[in-house]
Amino acid sequence: TANGGIALGDNDKATFGAGDDLQIYHNGSNSFIDDTGTGSLFVRADATIAIKSLAQDEYYIKCVENDTVELYNNGSKKLATTATGIDVTGTATMDGLTVSGDILVNRTSAFTNAALEIQDGGNGEILALNNNSTDGQFLRLYNSGTLVGGLGNSVSDLNIYRGATAAININNSTGDISFYEDTGTTPKFFWDA
Repeated sequence: TANGGIALGDNDKATFGAGDDLQIYHNGSNSFIDDTGTGSLFVRADATIAIKSLAQDEYYIKCVENDTVELYNNGSKKLATTATGIDVTGTATMDGLTVSGDILVNRTSAFTNAALEIQDGGNGEILALNNNSTDGQFLRLYNSGTLVGGLGNSVSDLNIYRGATAAININNSTGDISFYEDTGTTPKFFWDA
């Protein structure tokens, strides 16, 4: 029992274990917690584990039991784990990206608020929308199903819209290209492959 604290000088180590497996010390410039044994180093808590600034005004890492793990930059949360994956605030810069499911960008549900939606399952499509309407598409490469809007072709066609108005259709089955008039109803120029 040391009610007044324990004072150790530079490079004096508090050691634990028969082989000094855990060492805590300061070398005059930096402080260290070294686990030199064969096992692992565990940091445990019942509720939250936090690594913070000395002034206690910034988180570096925050781990909450049965909840999230959060990473911070300059006191601002940038990455958090969730029950379904991760949430990233800001831009993710990476050397590569492998996706096993759908890619859904800036949307809350299919076709809603979608700036870009790339699906592997279901309809198998690349869809870009310029507003919140399902009729607001301006580019759509589709694999199956029925298209929304004036074109109405369905199997792996490439369709380009002006808002909800059909502009160009490239038919996957034939290779034919249809150029539509300003209402998007009838092709006025047709290229037969």
